[in-house]
Amino acid sequence: LKHRKAARAAFVEVVEFVAGQTKASPNAVFAGSVPYLMLAGNLMAGWQMARALIVAEDSEEEAAFMAAKVATSRFYAEHILSKVPGIRDSIVEGHASINDMALEAF
Repeated sequence: LKHRKAARAAFVEVVEFVAGQTKASPNAVFAGSVPYLMLAGNLMAGWQMARALIVAEDSEEEAAFMAAKVATSRFYAEHILSKVPGIRDSIVEGHASINDMALEAF
């Protein structure tokens, strides 16, 4: 649960950064566009995994299948969602390392 909450909080911070910087510093926002898509995709998949977890925990049918859903949801939270705050950092704080390079360097 803590990874899901941290991932959601990171996403909210990224959305606030994008909304607040799009006009003032568009290159800072654009520099994080690919990590933003990865963060959003990971969060949405985590949301779906959480929905499956709730159903699996409340179900008494197909015990082995439901146990696998619980394990998969836990794995996703611990191995994928736990990385979302770091992706947030690269979006919100990492744009300078991209924008400081001359275009000729690419």
